[in-house]
Amino acid sequence: MAYTALYRVYRPQTFQDVVGQEHVTITLRNALRENRLSHAYLFNGPRGTGKTSAAKIMAKAVNCEQPIDGEPCNQCDTCKAISNGSVTDVLEIDAASNRGVEEIRDIRDKVKFAPSDVRYKVYIIDEVHMLTTEAFNALLKTLEEPPSHVIFILATTEPHKLPATIISRCQRFDFHRIPLKVMVDLLQRICQSQGVQVEEQALQLVAKMAEGGARDALSLLDQAISYSKDEVRASDIMQITGTVAQSYFSVLARHIAENDVAQVMEQFDRVMVQGKDPEQFLHDFLYYYRDMLLLKTAPQLEEIVERTMIDDQFQEVAKLYSLPALYAAIETCNQSLSQLKWSTYARVLVELTLVKMCQSSAASSPNTQTTAGGGGAAAASSEEWTAMAARLNALEERLSQVLQGQISLPGQQKTEEPRKSEPRRVVAAAAGGGSRTSMNRVREVAKALDENLTRQVRGQWSQILNELKKVKIQYQAWLVNGQPVAAGNDAVIVTFTSAIHCDKTMEPELKGVVERVMSTVLGRPLQLLSVMEEEWQSVDQQTAQKDDPGGEQEDPFLAEAIKLVGEGLIEVKD
Repeated sequence: MAYTALYRVYRPQTFQDVVGQEHVTITLRNALRENRLSHAYLFNGPRGTGKTSAAKIMAKAVNCEQPIDGEPCNQCDTCKAISNGSVTDVLEIDAASNRGVEEIRDIRDKVKFAPSDVRYKVYIIDEVHMLTTEAFNALLKTLEEPPSHVIFILATTEPHKLPATIISRCQRFDFHRIPLKVMVDLLQRICQSQGVQVEEQALQLVAKMAEGGARDALSLLDQAISYSKDEVRASDIMQITGTVAQSYFSVLARHIAENDVAQVMEQFDRVMVQGKDPEQFLHDFLYYYRDMLLLKTAPQLEEIVERTMIDDQFQEVAKLYSLPALYAAIETCNQSLSQLKWSTYARVLVELTLVKMCQSSAASSPNTQTTAGGGGAAAASSEEWTAMAARLNALEERLSQVLQGQISLPGQQKTEEPRKSEPRRVVAAAAGGGSRTSMNRVREVAKALDENLTRQVRGQWSQILNELKKVKIQYQAWLVNGQPVAAGNDAVIVTFTSAIHCDKTMEPELKGVVERVMSTVLGRPLQLLSVMEEEWQSVDQQTAQKDDPGGEQEDPFLAEAIKLVGEGLIEVKD
């Protein structure tokens, strides 16, 4: 006879055999004992925790000829027939491969027929979340009001993908991950019944790697038994799974804490020579640091440590790390694991991660933070920031007083005669009003006006807007109301009647896109200068009078203001 896998041999046959799910099995046994059966059940939880097994036990229990305290007897012909799958009234359907509306309609049509061999027809739909929306809709009415001789049992690992209308029609049972101690006891009993010698640490390792799934644990144990000769050891488990020994991680973590990059690279190369997977290595190393963090923050909860054994070496290495260093190490490993999915150079990325962890450990080491030199540097840095903040506050206060006219600038002179024209007002652009474009730059373009380039820009402006629309229609909408009025000196002046559009087009992101489009269409790089229409008219008039000897002299007030805050914060209005 062909060999049968352990997880099939030791599949639960009664509710009592289902380990780690007492909250489910007790409820179902009481319902069977008191004959309080529902028409539909929903079993959800992680893989390998007993959902489908419990559904089959339920199918046997409701049809058993001689039930014992809510349990199937497994001795009558009905129980044996259901166990070997020869009863046509107990159907187990894989929704992953029968997910269409036609399959569900077939079930809906056959539900009305009475069972031929047993008391209840039982439909077990596994991975029910794979059904299509149409299939769910076809199942709704039947699931809500099936005939009295039908019971539906739905099983899924992803209940959040089920429609609320399906969940509300079922009694829901949440299966939990099997606790570590319960899993180890189960594996120990199976090894004893199989006559297999196994190390206690090997059982612990198998149970931790299964992550709460009995089927995964039994499959791994089955593989380890085939690999080993006389006794299953922890080294055998590591060898067949590609994991790294905890002692190796302890040595590696010690070198990282000591910032010894050479030793870290040498240790990592030893693992790669053995053919270990870089992603699996980093995954296990992340759990190593995770367990170290839990040991330092909650030492009384050793049972929540998933991958490591709390030995003397592990505790000694944990003393070398501060909590900030552990946070940085875990965050670095997590980011690298996310990047590994898209990287073709996994080993290089892991090596980079290890070097970064050495540097992060050096930066957050408790020793470097508490030395006198470190304290002096921190104090010096703090003093420098304080001085800079004081200077900045004084400058802001002085600028505010200047703008409000409370103080006079050193170069300001009082005029004895009234000026021929109204004095110009100096306003900070940040205070509101006007564009954020440098008016001095606008004047330079106006003085160096290129008529040919201006005509070219105007003639191809619609093409520029069309190309901008292809990039993003919102960009074109901001610029469509602008009018190119002048070009020269490697810049284009565009006027607006709306202050919002004028200000928006000078934001770095939009301005950069427009300039790239203009460069493509016009064949030369040009800078975009957005100004209000009245601002351009004022500059245009001043440019026309530039040769007039009776023109105005430079305003000393404006010159001093530019020296104080720079051209970027100054706007001149006539």
